[in-house]
Amino acid sequence: MPIALRDITIPVGGGDAMPAVAAYPAGGPAPAIVIVPSVFGIGKVAREAVEMFAANGYLTITLDMFFRTAPGPLDMSDKDAFAKAVDRATRFDHAQGQKDIAHVRDYVLARPECNGKWACVGYCFGGRYTLLAGAYMGADAVAAFHPSRMGAELEAAAALRVPASFHCGGADAQVPMSEIEAVQRALAADPQAELYVYPGVAHGFTSPGGPAYDAAAAQLSLERALAMLGRLKTPAGA
Repeated sequence: MPIALRDITIPVGGGDAMPAVAAYPAGGPAPAIVIVPSVFGIGKVAREAVEMFAANGYLTITLDMFFRTAPGPLDMSDKDAFAKAVDRATRFDHAQGQKDIAHVRDYVLARPECNGKWACVGYCFGGRYTLLAGAYMGADAVAAFHPSRMGAELEAAAALRVPASFHCGGADAQVPMSEIEAVQRALAADPQAELYVYPGVAHGFTSPGGPAYDAAAAQLSLERALAMLGRLKTPAGA
């Protein structure tokens, strides 16, 4: 049966509601995955990620993180849209974003379709929030693909003690190897953390149709992340 996507809103405090897209797997309660997408928001690529994780057995939700100031998806192939994406990321209220993700966590854990465990998955812009979710927000696991700004969260990386799977491009012009290596050093205290670097691969390598798409790296990184996330399919407390 095809995975059905649902446009929903999630209460995030103060009477505000965050737009999101959700998909529910077939069968009984499942782990929840909260996806923090790239600066382009909930476009085609983000929706496909929701479908893919749901098809693999996860209650999956992706978020419109910019709903307060510059909502909606942007076309990553449009130069004007790219400038808008960079601008809204630059102006983003980082602390408020963390609070919003915490509200989403509470929402998914209260769903009867959730087995009591949740993971945060980030793409590009969303990468840094996976470290914060794992270190300070009770995530049971985290994963990120071509994450950016992780170097701003080295304290969180050092505090991480949950299964984690990070996937970085070795030729990522937005994330220098010095930053990746700093994150790798910070993660050393977490024996459950894995960080992979894909040689010659650029930023955005998991985005089909994008200029940096690399099918081999995208497939391998996904397989590795799913292998780690599979640990969450045991219900909480079991």
